[in-house]
Amino acid sequence: MADVRSPTDSIETGRDQWRWRVDATPDREFMRFEGMSWSFAEFDEIRRKVAAGLAAIGVGVGTRVAVGMTNRPEAIAVQLAIQELGAVLVPLLPDLTAHELGFRLGHSASEFLVVDGGITRDLLDAVADYPDLRTVVRTAEVEPVVGVADVVYDRVADADAVAPLDLPGLDARSLAMILYTSGSTGDPKGVMIGTGAFATVGPAFADQFGIGPEDNFYAPLPFAHAVGALTALGLSTHLGCVMTLADRFSPSTFWTDFVGGGITTSILFPTHLNLLLETGDGAPGPGEHPFRLVITHAYLRRFRERFGVDIATVWGMTETGAICTGSEPGYDGRLGENYIGTPMPGAEVGIFDENFEMLGPGEEGELCLRHPNVMLGYLDLPDETARTLVDGWIRSGDRGVIDEEGRAFFVGRFKNVIKRSGENISAEEVETALDRHADVVESVVFGVADPVRAEEVAAVVVVRSGSQVDAAELRSSTAETLVRWKQPRYIDLRTDPLPRLANGKVDRVGVVGDFDPGSVWDAQAD
Repeated sequence: MADVRSPTDSIETGRDQWRWRVDATPDREFMRFEGMSWSFAEFDEIRRKVAAGLAAIGVGVGTRVAVGMTNRPEAIAVQLAIQELGAVLVPLLPDLTAHELGFRLGHSASEFLVVDGGITRDLLDAVADYPDLRTVVRTAEVEPVVGVADVVYDRVADADAVAPLDLPGLDARSLAMILYTSGSTGDPKGVMIGTGAFATVGPAFADQFGIGPEDNFYAPLPFAHAVGALTALGLSTHLGCVMTLADRFSPSTFWTDFVGGGITTSILFPTHLNLLLETGDGAPGPGEHPFRLVITHAYLRRFRERFGVDIATVWGMTETGAICTGSEPGYDGRLGENYIGTPMPGAEVGIFDENFEMLGPGEEGELCLRHPNVMLGYLDLPDETARTLVDGWIRSGDRGVIDEEGRAFFVGRFKNVIKRSGENISAEEVETALDRHADVVESVVFGVADPVRAEEVAAVVVVRSGSQVDAAELRSSTAETLVRWKQPRYIDLRTDPLPRLANGKVDRVGVVGDFDPGSVWDAQAD
């Protein structure tokens, strides 16, 4: 077995990290997908072919390339090829609405769009409206897009493989990726990530959680998510561990895949773990499967006890470049569900007051994290960047405490963000979508606890007197601008005004405190 680099070794860019792994262990297995397998050398040949094909149609240093692909080997080849060329990856979730896709294309000024069947025909018909877009690269099952130059992916992937490129001036702080997150405002924010984030996240996770080259990492999360785009690939390229790629998470096939594929570790959301706890008696017990470690956001003791899988808890943000805090290997939950660990190698965690003065052990304030490869900033949002990135610290908007031993604990949120199934949903974005309806006077959106999703989206909506709109119709009206999982599950329709504070603002605390999910319209019960 080849030696693995220490997390403290200097790695300038993610390109260098991949090249080192290919040179060191060319025959080592890199990825598995639906019964197929590729070594590092085999996949490097594919990656360099795609890089050559993209370069031939005009992709180069700094070119912004939006990628709307499902979790397939082709998507990984495209991402690594974009990195090789020094271009900028703009990953897209496959189930975006036309409004959401259009915002990301326009805001990022993407010149190229690479798609497979995960981006629907209706969405593609709208992409010609974006003046920066030059070319669509599409897989064979996707019909040509009218009004935009068109290239079939197979032609791109069939180019002569390029040798590793020398790109002077590319360093760890060069823009490599724009990841869109809802954050706490109405419009999504483009988080600008440098090449160094990809290079450091794998070593950091390996060191923090005891992951090694003998592990087999399961990757079902979309590669438009920081876990997919940064952590999953970072672990594999740094460690040489196998990455088992899945197009989606499936509770019904999970244990069959894990036992048959020898999968040992993964990053999953608490939602996934709760769904697995609902599986029948046929699920394997402790010692009957290879799954040894899951990294997630909350400690679920029942999961560990039923399946014998160690649970590591984490806290972090897209803005921190996926570097985060994490509990130690073998953590047994003794510090409670809110324990989020200690900072990863090279990172610092701190608690600050409202004046951004650092607080001492045991004092509650805002959780902040810094390291050399946090985000470069928010694209075209200098004021938001200045509020969030302060002296190298990422301000999270989350409340927390650090004890005398340097252990961090999550207390709650300052921002009005709903965390549903691991995804951040801006309450303001949902309110904006509801308020577009002609009969709506105002709305308040917030999260309510849910045993499976962690939180569900709830809305209290004031409609005009005499309105005939019902909750189901109102929810449907948001479908034009909100993806399905952002749409409110619970809706309380009212005609009476919402309670207000002395300054005239809505008393959100009062509205949330009076809300009863069992007495309002529920989309899952309709």
